[in-house]
Amino acid sequence: MAFWGCQLKPGDKQEVESKDGEVLHLSQACLHSPQPGKTVLQVQDGKDIFALAMLAKGKVEYASFDLFFKAGQCTFINKGTSELHLTGYFEPKAEDMEDEEEEEEEEEP
Repeated sequence: MAFWGCQLKPGDKQEVESKDGEVLHLSQACLHSPQPGKTVLQVQDGKDIFALAMLAKGKVEYASFDLFFKAGQCTFINKGTSELHLTGYFEPKAEDMEDEEEEEEEEEP
């Protein structure tokens, strides 16, 4: 697993990129230096745009997720007044996990 983080200023967009087309596990979004007003985290998947969270200073300043996104196929969008920090990690590809399991089995006496 490899840590992933993203800082989105108000109005910014960030495409999820990875060298090997890995899957991103989005874990959390939080407001950084919250400002008055609402901040909406959106994800664009192809032509479709979906709201993931609506955050507001002094009310809801973070959101936890258990969502998976394929790198290269989605973009995160900050619609609001505060900077957003997104965190998560890249899942190892299934074939990489199988290789690790085989290596562990070979190492056992």
